[in-house]
Amino acid sequence: MKRIAVLGLLAVLGLGAFAQVPLVQDLNWDCVRPVYIIAGDFNADGWDDLAVACHSCNTILVGLNPGSATCPVPCPVAWSAPKAFTLPDSPVALAWGLVFVPYEKKGACEYKDFYEIRIFTATQYMPGWTSFKVADPTGLKLATLPTVTATHITLADFNGDGILDLAVLDSLGLKVYFPTAKIDPIDLSPFAQVCHVAFIAPGDFDRDGDVDLVVASNNSLLFFENECLGKFKFKTSIVLGHMLRGIAVADFDDDGKADLGVVDPAFSAFTYVHNDGCWRFSVAQRIKLDGEPVFIVPADFNRDGKVDLAVAEYSGDRVTLLVNLGGKFGVERLIPVGKDPISLAVGDFDRNGIPDLAVALFGGGPAGTGPALQIIYNPMCATDDCTKKAPCCETGTPTGPCK
Repeated sequence: MKRIAVLGLLAVLGLGAFAQVPLVQDLNWDCVRPVYIIAGDFNADGWDDLAVACHSCNTILVGLNPGSATCPVPCPVAWSAPKAFTLPDSPVALAWGLVFVPYEKKGACEYKDFYEIRIFTATQYMPGWTSFKVADPTGLKLATLPTVTATHITLADFNGDGILDLAVLDSLGLKVYFPTAKIDPIDLSPFAQVCHVAFIAPGDFDRDGDVDLVVASNNSLLFFENECLGKFKFKTSIVLGHMLRGIAVADFDDDGKADLGVVDPAFSAFTYVHNDGCWRFSVAQRIKLDGEPVFIVPADFNRDGKVDLAVAEYSGDRVTLLVNLGGKFGVERLIPVGKDPISLAVGDFDRNGIPDLAVALFGGGPAGTGPALQIIYNPMCATDDCTKKAPCCETGTPTGPCK
């Protein structure tokens, strides 16, 4: 039935029978119920790596990119077995960044200030958080959170001290906590309902140099202004749909202001929210996505200088690419993937200067069907500047035009 629906959409879009399609690589990692994936250079060797939160086996798997002595490397990347970091509870989300480690004295030894790359996570049932380096021992301990649960996390310098701070969203206690900084919690209870807050994202929405926050809550986006040094207050909200889920923050129309792309599985829609300035926001565009869109990430996938979007459609078993047409979006292509895509991450895994996509598949892995993860190389089949060819793409039956 899904194939018939896709073919029907192809007919409507008038797509050609053959075009270039991206290479999709299966990663059969031992991850039970993948819920969140991130990509980045976790070991500072110049190559983008992968980390995935495995909810039902209390594990975070970290796959280090083997890299190569030459760039780019042929795709697909020859990934080795991931390193498994175990937790006492179920991880729900991941983030990573270069964090500050302060001066410390232990006995006769002194450790001076330095920065290091760390991966952060929070857990659901016994709420806690931790951070770790990929070289650390695999058994992780949690610091207790004063929350009812943890739903989502993000990292940013909220108090302006030059150090990344962790923000934890609690959908049951209706709070945002900052366990690594002296920042007062944000009380969501006057504006949100229990269980109906799903996602938190940072952005400087008023262009004052302080990092603000936006929360997806039921049918609305809730905006909290950072007045200075991490002092947050509710500023405004905008009603968009039925049950908002993922948020992408970027300047989509090159006017210097942070806009938002939001997906809503209950409303079957992507919504482009334009930042009109001075804490005013408006709906600039909606696109129907009937495959239950749950996650969205920004990147310049076709290398034209504009920020495009990729959307994970959970029940549609596909990733939909939305091309930025200059302040508006169009459906570029639909890429079939494994069972129940739930999270996306962007990285240049073959190091050819073109963004790739990593997909976490909730319905895959040992407890499901098919792979736990997939990588889509060069998802929009962007061409190399010199060869004028699209690396990691081949001729096939497309689910969207490759422009």
